Amino acid sequence: MPARWKAFSPLFLFLLALALISAHATNPKGPAATLGVALPMAVLGPVSQALNWAADGVESTWRGYFYLTGAQAENAHLRQAVARLKRQIVDLEEERHANARLSVLLNLKSRAPAEYLAARILAWDPGPWYQAVVVDAGSRDGVTPEAAVLCDQGLVGRVVELAPREAKVLLVTDRSSGVDAFIQRNRVNVLVTGLGAGRMELEYTRKGEDVRLGDLVVSSGLDGIFPAGQALGSVAQVDKAGLGIFLRAELRPTVEFAGLREVLVLKEKPKPFDWTALGQDVRAIFEKKGSRPRAR
Repeated sequence: MPARWKAFSPLFLFLLALALISAHATNPKGPAATLGVALPMAVLGPVSQALNWAADGVESTWRGYFYLTGAQAENAHLRQAVARLKRQIVDLEEERHANARLSVLLNLKSRAPAEYLAARILAWDPGPWYQAVVVDAGSRDGVTPEAAVLCDQGLVGRVVELAPREAKVLLVTDRSSGVDAFIQRNRVNVLVTGLGAGRMELEYTRKGEDVRLGDLVVSSGLDGIFPAGQALGSVAQVDKAGLGIFLRAELRPTVEFAGLREVLVLKEKPKPFDWTALGQDVRAIFEKKGSRPRAR
């Protein structure tokens, strides 16, 4: 079929349909009697079938268009509903994790010997070496300089800067941080300092001291800043072969700083150790020992 005929065939079929309708309206005997004058009967049958086929195609296309339009609108509505439900699931999961963390902090606060204030971490210091965070509790909330900060996993750090509603906390992993501590297993006194980048080490510990891999190190409370008995880290590496009289031991922090969200700030400083009283007690012991009668 020539391309020009394909272009005009719909128009021809439309005009033919109008002719059939007009013939039926003007001749009660039907379109066949009217068209019988203009068209042979052999041509009338195929033409009628073509008209029926065209009408069915148009109706099917029209119905399909409305069906697809409705399906697209329904799919868009369902996609919006699924996105809304996903957001609700994420929000509920965040609330569940927050409630779990707050429950742990409340349990820790109930066991703490002093008064604590719960605070949320607002920002982290971006530097790789200076390890600090900003919390949403400040001087108006009762926070004081050098206040100890901890969580359920152990010591976090101390307050170094104060604002009315915020405070900067220097983490125990910072290079300028130092905590007087004990090895829990044998009560050997050690000094824990930060190495930056989330690491700590034992400093000024003699090579003869019994330090082993896996030993837990806890705060001693002798520095008058941090409460006693708070976990700092476990010994991850010990080197006694280097030069000098001190060993090198690196600690793995017990606090997972990367996932830290809430902390407790100590509002009351622990009572400093009374070294004067200790000296007097030691002297009294020796004086008492010296005043004992010698055995004959």
